[in-house]
Amino acid sequence: MRAVRHRIWRWGLLGALVAVVLISGLGCSADERDQSSAQPDVAQQLQQQDAADAERQGDSATPQEQQVQERPEQEQQRLSAEQREAQVQQQTAAAATQQSQAQSDAPDQTEQQSEPAQDQGGQQASAQGQQVEQASDEESVPEGTRLISLFGDITEIVYALGVQDYLVARDTSSIYPREVEELPNLGFAGGLNAEAILAFEPTIVIGTPMAGPPGVLEQLGQAGVEVLIVDDFNSLDAPQIKIRMVGDALGIPQRAAALALDVGRRMEAVTAAAVTDDPLRVLLVYIRRGGLQLVSGEGNKSQVIIEAAGAIDAATEAGIVGWQPLTPEALVASDPDVYLVMDRGLAVVDGIEGLLEIPGMAETKAGQNRHIISMPDLYLLGFGPRLPEAIADLATFLQEIRSEIASE
Repeated sequence: MRAVRHRIWRWGLLGALVAVVLISGLGCSADERDQSSAQPDVAQQLQQQDAADAERQGDSATPQEQQVQERPEQEQQRLSAEQREAQVQQQTAAAATQQSQAQSDAPDQTEQQSEPAQDQGGQQASAQGQQVEQASDEESVPEGTRLISLFGDITEIVYALGVQDYLVARDTSSIYPREVEELPNLGFAGGLNAEAILAFEPTIVIGTPMAGPPGVLEQLGQAGVEVLIVDDFNSLDAPQIKIRMVGDALGIPQRAAALALDVGRRMEAVTAAAVTDDPLRVLLVYIRRGGLQLVSGEGNKSQVIIEAAGAIDAATEAGIVGWQPLTPEALVASDPDVYLVMDRGLAVVDGIEGLLEIPGMAETKAGQNRHIISMPDLYLLGFGPRLPEAIADLATFLQEIRSEIASE
């Protein structure tokens, strides 16, 4: 069943409860040292499950907030990424004054839209690309560059920078804007094949820590391909950092700086507008095929985006850290006002009725009132150039729920 996107649902509860296979042994608390060895297994299961789903559905791969096991073979690439990040942090600090001045002069770009921002499709990415091109006409990607992007957020950045013509292939999770789906698909970013990649004669490959296996990345480096691994940052400035890193790698730092400043201005305006004296308590529920059902707590991207949208992360408030199994006990402990789910997860359980049939889901305030928000996976947790719009959409949906509660 195809999930209906960006709607707040209030449907009747069906009768029978369905037994759900829950994951045992997952613990994300830093205090529970005995769980440290189990965490990579959970990350691997998430990767494998989402890879299979993505191949069937053509949607994004694993949520980037999952904790990926460190790969020793990637240390050299990670060192390069850390050095780039340090440079980006310095550039961001130096540009802070310029951003404040520009914000006072620039027209307000955060007027509430009649439709969710993500529904504008590829038009927004193209418009951003045109703006930054005008701001840095003298900059250009070196001639002969052949780029492969290995995760959806990286691909979005490439389009937002207006340099998509250099893309020669992409991974399964790269589905936005829609035109990118016309490019050759290399499959799941975590299960790459060196020969398949080298067949496109790339000069640079940019991916996230999910890219692999490590041996494939090593083969690419030995073949003379530049490999950049951009770390996955769980913070509101993640888009700016990643934009600058990608821009530096492609030889267009000024264009990247202009886009990063624009994203930063929009982010500040959106988060300021989302502040409320009556915050709702929101719980992100992550669902995939095969009975994979988790709640997301402190330290994950869900906490960042929920709080930025003017709400309280119910899992964090209840002391849940990282990923935890979705159990009736966890639901009772958090007792959220609103469930936040991703479109693919909602489709797995065949919609709202199936979601509320999961044991304990119908017993909370969110379940009793049918307060459920569903958003596209990559849009919600990709933390790319559209993050300000994702936060704005979530804040709008939460405001609708608050208004509904107030009218009752």
